Amino acid sequence: MQHPRLQRSSLGQLGRLSLAYLPYAGALAVRGLELVGKLGIYMLAARLLGAHEAGFFFICLTWAGLAATLARAGFEKAVVRHMAGEIALGKRAAARAAMLTGLALVTLGGLAATLATLAVAAPAARYLFSDPDLAWPLTLAAASILPQALCIFTGHALFGFNRGVAGQFVQNGLWPVLILLAMLAGVHGLDGMLYALAGANALAALVGMVLILRTRVPASTAVTDADIAALPALWRTALPLGVVEVVQVSLNSLPMLMLAMFVTSSEVGAFSIANRLSTLIWVVIIAIGSIAAPTFAALHRQENWTALRAQNRRARRLILLCGLPPIAIMMFLPSPLLSLVGSGFEIAATALVIMAAGQLINCILSCQDIMLAMTGHGGLLRWLNAAQLAVCLAAGAILIPLLGMNGAAILSALVIAQGAIGTSLAVRRLMPQAF
Repeated sequence: MQHPRLQRSSLGQLGRLSLAYLPYAGALAVRGLELVGKLGIYMLAARLLGAHEAGFFFICLTWAGLAATLARAGFEKAVVRHMAGEIALGKRAAARAAMLTGLALVTLGGLAATLATLAVAAPAARYLFSDPDLAWPLTLAAASILPQALCIFTGHALFGFNRGVAGQFVQNGLWPVLILLAMLAGVHGLDGMLYALAGANALAALVGMVLILRTRVPASTAVTDADIAALPALWRTALPLGVVEVVQVSLNSLPMLMLAMFVTSSEVGAFSIANRLSTLIWVVIIAIGSIAAPTFAALHRQENWTALRAQNRRARRLILLCGLPPIAIMMFLPSPLLSLVGSGFEIAATALVIMAAGQLINCILSCQDIMLAMTGHGGLLRWLNAAQLAVCLAAGAILIPLLGMNGAAILSALVIAQGAIGTSLAVRRLMPQAF
């Protein structure tokens, strides 16, 4: 029989372990909401629009996402590092100043990206995608750029306040469900879906701003240590992270955009579905990584290497546990999974298997890009991403014209694996005590 004192000690350890994983459970619950919303959108869009117009819809989603990323210019991730790091030292005013500066700059960037899209929509449709009918959908997609940029930014600001679950609800969980509800309520055309995209992101951004205003940081968060160096200016943190963010979104978007230059819209639609199914693994990685990010920044700022290493390993183990089951389904049951979306999408089964293999490597070596970003190694992360972009452009010029859809899938898997391996080696070399 276990001694009562030992029993209480074991229960106490179990309780502390449960509390350590509780934020991750909340984040995964929110991401489950996102998963339902996005799968519903993809399936309904494929069924309601058909492969041709569904291809238009996914091109517009990709374009708007890339433009919103350019608009944010890395300030959303820089704000997480600055807010979490300053709050860890009790500097609440500095944290709020960083947030407001980032908000102003992201708003200006969103307006600029919207105007640029309106200006190039027709030429891009005609000369880039060789389909003038795409001009009007791209014009409508411009309306979602600023709301999407603000939605993502407000979510990251909540991360900086260590409100990870609320931040993920705002930037990932709410807007897909709102679009899905609009589609179920009768929005069945391409134009209506694009309007719903803009409206859902605007509403999510508004909810995020309300949550930020209602957030109160305790006055006694920490005691400032005068020996700890000041953080660099916000723009200095944002500059390499902005390049990284743009490159990352480009790496996710380029295979599909390059494929659209060589194949029909129907094939683009099928590949887009497979690609978006495979990138749902990012739902797991980003859910857990977003919770871990402010803690990475705070522990690094406090130079608490033991706790930082434990947090890093905890995040990687949890991602692997949650990511393996969906990857297995994609790799061993690709055709039945795609047939659930709609008839004709099974042609992308081989592509789905290939991209799932890339996500498996990403799942095993997860979160190390976040570790580099939150510990002041954004410059190195930028060079690692530049190498990915170079490989993507060089390999894409060969693989996609030669192998079509499967070439685009190989390209996606290649750059994903390269990123995971490269960032892991970098953390291992620069901060072995954190790996």
